[in-house]
Amino acid sequence: MSKKWPVVALVAVVCGLAGCTSSGSSASSSTSGKTTTTRKATPAKTTKVTVKPTATATATSTRMSEFPRIVRDKLPEIAEGRTDTDLQAIADTACDGLASKKSADAIVDVTRTLGTLDAEATDHVTARELVKLAIDTTCFEQRGRVDEF
Repeated sequence: MSKKWPVVALVAVVCGLAGCTSSGSSASSSTSGKTTTTRKATPAKTTKVTVKPTATATATSTRMSEFPRIVRDKLPEIAEGRTDTDLQAIADTACDGLASKKSADAIVDVTRTLGTLDAEATDHVTARELVKLAIDTTCFEQRGRVDEF
């Protein structure tokens, strides 16, 4: 137990110096010469951004593909709260990346955002599955790259 106290003290000092919880309200109290500050962190907000398909994506999917329906069936947690247009935009963005010869990792990183500002809105495995579904349903001409995902 005595070995843990220096570690706890070090973590407390580092957090205090780094300002780990710099947002939100704070309260200070002083007792016998020591000043203690307590801060209440405010939760981070996630902003939803709608991805607009580019000219390449629009040409690729002039009609709504099967992508939104398949995502709703196979990945309901991704489809929750998103319209068919939002889901199709995910596929169109992946197809644009494929058409412009971007690396598989770059395409997966963009797909992980799910059209939001959150860089990790979903995990790598799900993002790779979404890219494969996009190839199968929206950008057939990229089927040669499916093994990259």
